[in-house]
Amino acid sequence: MARTDYEGSIRWAVVPFAPKPPFRVYAGKEREPYEVSDVERLVQAAKNRGDPELTYLVPAKARPILILSEPDRSEYADITGLRLMRLSKSLDPDRIRSQQDPLMFHLDPDRFDLPEESAAMVNGLVTVNAQAISQQPASGVLNKNELRMLGERIIKFYRFDTQLLVQQHLQDLAKRTLR
Repeated sequence: MARTDYEGSIRWAVVPFAPKPPFRVYAGKEREPYEVSDVERLVQAAKNRGDPELTYLVPAKARPILILSEPDRSEYADITGLRLMRLSKSLDPDRIRSQQDPLMFHLDPDRFDLPEESAAMVNGLVTVNAQAISQQPASGVLNKNELRMLGERIIKFYRFDTQLLVQQHLQDLAKRTLR
């Protein structure tokens, strides 16, 4: 898959909401969608009958997201992004604007063409297929420093263990320095 320059950009996409009970299931043309009230019934059915593919009806919304990654290969065409929150829905927009809220990354309205002043939600990870992203031009792009700052917030919030990665980077740097 060719590079798309999605990383760090704000783009419109069709983003599904995370499914939650009751689950609406569509099992084929001969049947109307039905509801399953709890996850255990679906898990048990999958365990007992293998992996039957059903269609789960979930709400989705066309919305702007901040894209964190590029699809590296065509067989992995899913892209990770962050949902955005309108500052008009915040209890403390000034804290967000000053980048003092670790869960919100303010998007300067002078740089981002959005319907309303917004922030990327560090705790709002979403995955969308590359084909669900509009091909219209980006509504703005974070610079490398902003991406680094946002990445640090994501690592802290999700408590990702980066110790081995940092050690490897330091070893590689030491090897290059000694050459």
